[in-house]
Amino acid sequence: MKSLDPELAVLSGDLEKLDYVVVNHGDFICVRLPLISSVRIHHHDGRFHFEPQVGPFKRSIGLFVTTGIAVAAVGVAAFVIGWAPLTFLLGFLGVTALAHDACRFAVTEGCLTRLQQLIAARGIRAPLSTAQRPLLGESAQYSYLDQRAVDTAPVSR
Repeated sequence: MKSLDPELAVLSGDLEKLDYVVVNHGDFICVRLPLISSVRIHHHDGRFHFEPQVGPFKRSIGLFVTTGIAVAAVGVAAFVIGWAPLTFLLGFLGVTALAHDACRFAVTEGCLTRLQQLIAARGIRAPLSTAQRPLLGESAQYSYLDQRAVDTAPVSR
């Protein structure tokens, strides 16, 4: 088994502090998510690479499999038994399975966004000493535009 990249080890520790389930697979880590979803994280040449997964498949392959099974089941039922209640039940189950895949997309995209934010924040974050920290109510990150005086000149038409 390959040893874990130091950047992945740091990211894994950050994710575990945020109560994510992180599994080390040697040369990559895997963040386990609900609905049998996960995100694999690779680090090569100073760059991170993310792979959303559905079970053992990539996310897009899982969507194609779900769609194919749903369409095939409804087609076979319509061809064999006609427009019977079973056909409508299979159609409903197919739509429900596709809605389940939509939830998987939302879960994995949310995780991808969180991962990108963690990586970006770690890249620009430097530890602050107590002398450098802004006082409560002050913000060192944001600058506000000065308020301009209200223009009281009448509008001519």
